[in-house]
Amino acid sequence: MERLQQRIHLSRTGLNSIEFGHEVLKIPLRAGEETSFELLVINHGEPTHVHFSLSKEIRDKLMLMQDKVYVIDEEKIAAIVRLPKSYAGAVNESGRGEIFVSTGYGATKRGFAVEIVEVKERLEKEKGEERELGDVTRKEKKGLEISAEERALLSRLAVSACAAVLFAVFILIMGIFSESPGYLFVSALIAALLFIFIVIYNF
Repeated sequence: MERLQQRIHLSRTGLNSIEFGHEVLKIPLRAGEETSFELLVINHGEPTHVHFSLSKEIRDKLMLMQDKVYVIDEEKIAAIVRLPKSYAGAVNESGRGEIFVSTGYGATKRGFAVEIVEVKERLEKEKGEERELGDVTRKEKKGLEISAEERALLSRLAVSACAAVLFAVFILIMGIFSESPGYLFVSALIAALLFIFIVIYNF
């Protein structure tokens, strides 16, 4: 995962001008955890002193490893963000502040917004449950798949069942409409032939 970064351009459009890559830097974070990001200061003009300061809303959640730096070409400043557990569910009210940047001994001062976006564990659990349900569904679908051999066996069984049903119907009809003494012999012969057919067909 690419590290979160804010680019700060100095003297790009004029003497001591300050420009930001993001006017609002959003930082996703769970309550009770911490993360880090970096400020990349790129100087397009003469070497200059740069001073950083934090608004009061985020002083207890954000710490800059350096608040003063002398920039010749470019410098990186690390920042650590902590979100205490006590802020869980209340980040919308207290998770937004500003980092101010000043150059030229205070001649120019600008700030950009920092917004800590609380990551809800419940949402992540729900996504995990959806993934698990998806896996179960896929497994069930796989379980319903029938191989070619199984299809052939089912087809043979279906033909055998149809033959047995037809034989039963034939015997029933013969029994109702026939009073011939050879009825039992013919029925036995047909039954034997049907049995041989079913055995050979399913072999």
